[in-house]
Amino acid sequence: MNLQLPQRVKPGNYSFNTDPATLTAWLNDLPLLNTERTRELLDGALQQVNALALPTQKRQKALELFTKPVICTTDALKKKFLNKPLPLNGNNLLYATQTLELFNQIATGYRVLAEDLRNNAAERPQLAIAIHRALRCLSELLLTCYQIYIQYPEGIWRVINLLYALADEYNITDQDVTDTTLKTPKPGNIETVYKQALLLSLACPYRLRQKEIYIAHSTLMEWASFSQLHHMDDDNTHGLFSINLQSDTPASYRVLGNEDAGNRHARILDTRSMAERIRNNLNTSHNTDTLQRLLLAWGAMPKRQFARQQQNAPVKLIIGLNAIHSLAMGPAIDKLETDENIRDKDYLQDPTFESTTKINTNKFTSNNTADGNNPFKGAYATDNITSSRVESWKIADISAGGYCLLWDSDEVSCAQVGELVALIEEEHLDPDKWQLGAIRRMKFTEERGLELGVQLLSPGATAVWARPCKDGINTGDKIQGILLPEIKAIKGQASLLLPSMPFRTDGSTTFEYNGNKETVKLTHQLENTGSFTQYHFTPL
Repeated sequence: MNLQLPQRVKPGNYSFNTDPATLTAWLNDLPLLNTERTRELLDGALQQVNALALPTQKRQKALELFTKPVICTTDALKKKFLNKPLPLNGNNLLYATQTLELFNQIATGYRVLAEDLRNNAAERPQLAIAIHRALRCLSELLLTCYQIYIQYPEGIWRVINLLYALADEYNITDQDVTDTTLKTPKPGNIETVYKQALLLSLACPYRLRQKEIYIAHSTLMEWASFSQLHHMDDDNTHGLFSINLQSDTPASYRVLGNEDAGNRHARILDTRSMAERIRNNLNTSHNTDTLQRLLLAWGAMPKRQFARQQQNAPVKLIIGLNAIHSLAMGPAIDKLETDENIRDKDYLQDPTFESTTKINTNKFTSNNTADGNNPFKGAYATDNITSSRVESWKIADISAGGYCLLWDSDEVSCAQVGELVALIEEEHLDPDKWQLGAIRRMKFTEERGLELGVQLLSPGATAVWARPCKDGINTGDKIQGILLPEIKAIKGQASLLLPSMPFRTDGSTTFEYNGNKETVKLTHQLENTGSFTQYHFTPL
């Protein structure tokens, strides 16, 4: 992706016509139902307009007319590649690339406009609009990269930081601007949209699910304005994060930077007021668990407690609470009394017995293959997952707190951020030796393929059958769960891992394991990732 501004030439007889009336008629004739054709026409037109030397007023009118169709087209394109197997390939990869390029083209147009306006003091309101629109389109480009877990283009943060620095130089960062890039236009300003981009990067988006990334982005549209940006030499400046406006990097933890108090290009980002306002509104939000994790990202610096050691060993990854439950129960598991059916897809390829039927009894067999020819190694899927939930990975590095795993197969993986996993070393397939963890981070690069960050939860666990109950009477069917043991050495309390529904805090639950039956009260919810919920409990 080319982030450089194009050379401009004077319009000729065959140049794209930017007359407002003619352009409006051209845009009205776009075949909006044909998204691909509309995208092609818009991209070609913007490339031509950006390469023309136009009066600033004419360029601004043309770009404002282009903005709405571009946003509508990119929204339609996103539906074609979001929630698809990653890394994207074929048409899905094409749609994603086209979406990113369309955002870049409209952002480039507004950057050209800002460049033309910067030396005209009488055009400060128009300069604020140009910078605001450019930042909005670049932030949408970043959001799209996060949502498909790819590295954002090199140089994009240098452009974003320099645009803000330009606005700061002319003291227009807080000038009111009507944001017409939204479905419903709202008031905004440059500083708010810049802080939104900074805070989204600080939310560790590669550690969030696609839906959570969107929630973080939407939340910041409302709450980013309550954070503050300060100069490094301001008195009584507080803030956990810092930014260098001349760098190609987003905000980072202040204690890790090298900016001194006299660095005029450095800024401090203070999130205390914003975090407090979000915290006060947690009870009225439908996304409490996501917001709580975001508050930790915006309000505290995580500490690595253990040094990492490089590894290159294979490992089996069992994905999902149900699959782990089956592993923990072992091959001699008794059949549930209420389950009298054999699931054809699990056991019989041909239930009519008209052809040979094969039964795979090795639970550790995976269908993953690798031919080494696909340049996009590594995959991820949220749908069309095969019945096998056991995958072969490689350990990139390891610490006492978790693993970094690499997937170099050409097949699709079942891995998702927030998913419960069990890790078993290849040479030790004994279920007693597995470790339980949760996927906290996922990112794809062409150099390394799909990479997972797995945090360890427990060195062992017990499979249980859990039921919600009320007044000592079971109120539902048996549901698979995992009991994590107490770890006395670190004063770790025993906990239960259960599906997100139908259990709840302060509710009563009966669970059975190894012939034992116990009724407990779920006292505290430790986390809810969407794939599983972890509770502390007390016996009743």
